[in-house]
Amino acid sequence: MDSLIAAMEGLVEDIYGHVHRVSGVSISIGEILGLSPADLDRIATVGVLHDVGKLHVDTRLLSKPASLDVPEVELMQRHTLFGFAMTADLFEREVSEAILFHHERYDGSGYPHGRAGDEIPLLARIVAVADAYDAITSERAYQPALPADFAIEEIRNYSGTQFDPMIVEAFLDSVSDGSFETTQRLVLDLAAS
Repeated sequence: MDSLIAAMEGLVEDIYGHVHRVSGVSISIGEILGLSPADLDRIATVGVLHDVGKLHVDTRLLSKPASLDVPEVELMQRHTLFGFAMTADLFEREVSEAILFHHERYDGSGYPHGRAGDEIPLLARIVAVADAYDAITSERAYQPALPADFAIEEIRNYSGTQFDPMIVEAFLDSVSDGSFETTQRLVLDLAAS
């Protein structure tokens, strides 16, 4: 896993911070949901590796400051398939499938296969919320970082369409009780050591 993380570091600015923050938020959601220690380990791995398939996407596309055109969007969306292929023989099925499905939407309008509701693995539904939160609150080539309150409201607004309502509730609980920030700091500290 370390070699995959090291390879990802050169992709775009702050990919290292992004994947570790997603991992931390995912763990805090998993703790609220009462996931087993084994599933918490899996969700930590998925959080860190969810974007590993971007190693196969042109870096100019990853850091493009403007909207992507249709062919570029289609190529970008393939990162979930690439990530699955890269991890399927290295990790448990639950990990590689969560990497594959972390951009599916609860209403079935996501990618790569248009799965909906419980057809989407639980770990992928958790990472989807954590990934969205960090994407909104982090500086990106195509957008400035937005406030945490805005991100929380966006996630709340998309509960039941983009996100599983049960996961959104757990996310909101983790934000309100502070476990979210504590877990995120812990994961970043462990990654740095």
